[in-house]
Amino acid sequence: MNHLLLSVLRRSAAVPRRRRAAALPVLIAFGLAFGACSPGATRSAPPSRSPAPSIAPGPTTITAPEAAAGLVLAADPRFAGLAPQDPNRIGQCCFWTATPTANGYAVTLEIGWGDCPAGCINRHHWFYSVATDGTVHLDREDGPPVPAGIPGPADGTTGVIGIRGIATGGPVCPVARPNDPACADRPVAGATVHVLDVTGTEVATMETDTTGTFVVALPPGQYRLVADPVQGLMRAPQPTDVTVGATQVTVQLTYDTGIR
Repeated sequence: MNHLLLSVLRRSAAVPRRRRAAALPVLIAFGLAFGACSPGATRSAPPSRSPAPSIAPGPTTITAPEAAAGLVLAADPRFAGLAPQDPNRIGQCCFWTATPTANGYAVTLEIGWGDCPAGCINRHHWFYSVATDGTVHLDREDGPPVPAGIPGPADGTTGVIGIRGIATGGPVCPVARPNDPACADRPVAGATVHVLDVTGTEVATMETDTTGTFVVALPPGQYRLVADPVQGLMRAPQPTDVTVGATQVTVQLTYDTGIR
């Protein structure tokens, strides 16, 4: 290509001045085209493109025990309001715990009833597994069936605002002997107790468990407890009026055995 360009330039020198002037633009264009095709020519870089958009992050993963427990609490209305277990609290009836596992968290829930200030006589447990992707699975549960109204709204002390009743039968011995456990009143299991409001409308019906205990969640107000007769016992307790405030009220119901 260099020899060709020199040959063209030499020939143009022999051409008269006017003809050379006319041919000058052609030579310039030829030179530019030649320069662009030469091996040493530098080509301009293509225009840069905007970087590809980043991939949107996936679903939020469960990385804290509180988040895992929150998913479980939302799975059943009975769990609403349950708090984490407080190891320093005596008589906590209802709570959750969450511990890490290889694939997420193990969440355990406990609802207790029946003399919970002394440690709860009855307890029901649910055992859940929560994966890091938010999948919730009920693995198993144990304990007696949870009565209606349990746990109810928390009062911060015993766990339920309402009435806790204890039904017992006595006397047990023909001759009462003070401080003799053998003569202490016995729990009355399976007794039916009706709860009436101030208008006389029945708002709840409870049955005592094997310990003679029942618990019913109620809003603050005036109530009357009416216990049905129990076969084998002489008399049922007299109707009892109860005022429910901001905490749970404990009521003793005593059946007469007729032993004298």
